[in-house]
Amino acid sequence: MNKKISPENILLISVKPEFAEKILRGEKTIELRKSAPKKVDIEDYILIYVTSPVKELWGICKINKIIKDNPVNFWNNHGSKTGVSESQFKSYYKTNKNAFGIELKEIRNFSKFSIELKHLKKAFPTFMPPQTYSYVKRNQINFGILKQILNKIEDKPIFNKGG
Repeated sequence: MNKKISPENILLISVKPEFAEKILRGEKTIELRKSAPKKVDIEDYILIYVTSPVKELWGICKINKIIKDNPVNFWNNHGSKTGVSESQFKSYYKTNKNAFGIELKEIRNFSKFSIELKHLKKAFPTFMPPQTYSYVKRNQINFGILKQILNKIEDKPIFNKGG
């Protein structure tokens, strides 16, 4: 992947509540997708937006790696980290030649201090919940709100002053 384009991008993923809970408990360390994000790379950040009925930002993590493989090999090598059953996995990729996964690390759970959709729109003036994922440019984020929350959950903030 092209590291030159990623430092300014943050990946924003939409996740169903049941899977968000598994991610934040550490039971799901690979987020499945039908296509790979192209504007981010390892060590870049992911914001975890929980879909309806929750409609809140619950966490942040880093990309450990992006995995691409055929569905059979993917399941055999990584199935236990996906947080889904084999039948759910097969159903999701039934018409796909490739399975993609984003391996997550350094997961920070701030669901106790979650950011509701109406507040997200203040922190991210152009925020729209993505269907699967989208990109947020660092300069489009009001980091003040995000920093306040992150400072409540850990000793050192994830984002430094420089962005």
